[in-house]
Amino acid sequence: MSNVMVIKLATSEELVVEVTMDSDSWIEFKNPVVAVVQRTKTGEGALGFMPWMHAANGPFKVHKNNIVCIAEVAEEVKTGYNQIFGTGILVPQKDLILG
Repeated sequence: MSNVMVIKLATSEELVVEVTMDSDSWIEFKNPVVAVVQRTKTGEGALGFMPWMHAANGPFKVHKNNIVCIAEVAEEVKTGYNQIFGTGILVPQKDLILG
């Protein structure tokens, strides 16, 4: 899933989506989830996903007048999204190996 993006709507919802079409006026996407911060047992915040548009299957079209920002998704968020909608394969972090 190479077109996974974050879309911030004018309603303040932050969506993680797979963009299927991008025109001058509209963005079309599928598999939208709302990114929400949840408290863990230790009291820290962790990012989670909540369904968006519960009663519809999509694809979804949003007029660009209703979008505040579109951005590349953070790699760790993309990994979590791909666990749900992609192959389910986790890509390990690229850490430096010493020794």
